Amino acid sequence: MTPVRSETHLGALADLCAAFGITTLDPQLRACEAMTRDAGVVDVVVLGAFKAGKSSFLNSLLGADLLPTGVLPLTALVTRLAYGPEDRLEVTFLDGERRSLPVSALPEYVTESANPENGKQVATVELTATALAPFHGLRFVDTPGLGSVFQHNTQAALDWLPRVGGALLAIPVNQPFSEQDLALLKDVARHTPEIVLLVTKADLVTAGQLEQILDFTQHQAAQALGRPVRVLPYSTHPDLGHLREAVRRHLLDRVAGQHEELARAILAHKLRAIQGACREYLTLALRAAEASADARGALRAALIQERGALDAVRGEVGVLIRDLQTRARSRTADHFLALRPGLARALREHLQRDMKGWTGHLGHRRERFEHWLEAALRETMAEVSPSGREVMEVCLLEAQASLQRLVRAFQDRLAEAIRRALGLTFEGARFQAEIAAPREPDVRIGRVFDTQVDLLWFLLPMGLLGPLFERHFLKLLPWEVEKSLSRLANQWAEVGQASLQNLVVQALDFMRQELATLESLTLGAEDRRAALRDALARLRPLPSAPPPG
Repeated sequence: MTPVRSETHLGALADLCAAFGITTLDPQLRACEAMTRDAGVVDVVVLGAFKAGKSSFLNSLLGADLLPTGVLPLTALVTRLAYGPEDRLEVTFLDGERRSLPVSALPEYVTESANPENGKQVATVELTATALAPFHGLRFVDTPGLGSVFQHNTQAALDWLPRVGGALLAIPVNQPFSEQDLALLKDVARHTPEIVLLVTKADLVTAGQLEQILDFTQHQAAQALGRPVRVLPYSTHPDLGHLREAVRRHLLDRVAGQHEELARAILAHKLRAIQGACREYLTLALRAAEASADARGALRAALIQERGALDAVRGEVGVLIRDLQTRARSRTADHFLALRPGLARALREHLQRDMKGWTGHLGHRRERFEHWLEAALRETMAEVSPSGREVMEVCLLEAQASLQRLVRAFQDRLAEAIRRALGLTFEGARFQAEIAAPREPDVRIGRVFDTQVDLLWFLLPMGLLGPLFERHFLKLLPWEVEKSLSRLANQWAEVGQASLQNLVVQALDFMRQELATLESLTLGAEDRRAALRDALARLRPLPSAPPPG
């Protein structure tokens, strides 16, 4: 398939979608347009859940720690890396401003701590590196934690899915291939045939265990897609360099070495997927146009009934969410307060060591203690906060699954109405609820002594009473730890509540939009029968050509 033919076919598909209002395919169309402009450059996107080892993999490939790694996830940004004559960072902001910066400035724009919730309004981040010279023709794309339940870490990566060229789906060896991984794999396969499952952190298991995990992963992937998928183990451990070299050779030989042919094959794959979806929508519209008045009337009645039922669905969802909110608050409180004894004990030992060097009157020591306590608690809360993610994920995933089942039931009713009225099987769009992420913990420390005691510091003999006040400082620790943990638990619970409400909005909006789309396609479509037949006749299938290699 030549590039000219691809562009011609893309233009025809775009015209058809515009003519019949099939806006759901706009992201895929824009991705194909970008590929035709890139003249054979392949975006190799590294996907996977938060902490799957994506940034570590790219750093290892580069031979330098250019991408930040750490405990906290990246912001909702995507970083693109490609070969360049010098190591440089290009940051483009939402207002169009561009800045050329040293690579060392990258964490200031893509880490949660330096740019929380993308407060700096960054649109894109592109890094050029001389180390990528062997991979000329490729652009590596480091995504936030796709596959995590949190929208703040996943939405930008999800938006990138239509633009995927080659895909490396990272799966940690200590987290077996999950339903989320399978769902992500199926999503990716809609946009590209070039997929490698990268089983990261391979050093955490024995050679025998690794072989079993690779076999299991390959079997699951092949079952999901109906075709074999390449699975490669990976580790940054010094003793496992042969694994890194195998992945490197695959990228060099299979992808970089044939990037122009691969780009054409990927573009054809994307166009076939768009064409298939477009055909499904147009077929539905034509079947409705050709149906009898009674069939159209039955379908119209079913759609009106479902629109009226949305109010009842809203009430059902409200009861579900209130129950989940209560459970989320209870679970987060139980989780964080269970950490109190261990944290208080560790901080007590730390404080005992530090107080040995404290001198001065009560005012000085009180101020020293409050500064110490605020810093220690802030650091401690930041360390334990990510553990709340696992607790909240359980609650949010329950809500996500419940709402997706509810939406699917709604779609199944619509599909059944279409089947009864038109004799046509129609699946509809897939609803994927995304969940907002929590903010950083906000630690506040109150006054330790009241004002009257503090004003009398000059009357107190610290040589005699110093040990007494030190014991008082130590006794305060468990209570201060408990207050901070309770505050942190409340923050997670509040964000969880907001996220649950956001899920409700997404679900109801999706159902309204799906209903409006079906009404637009099927009601009154008899006036467009000739145009629909002509459009379907022009949707000739593209020849299927496997990727090179």
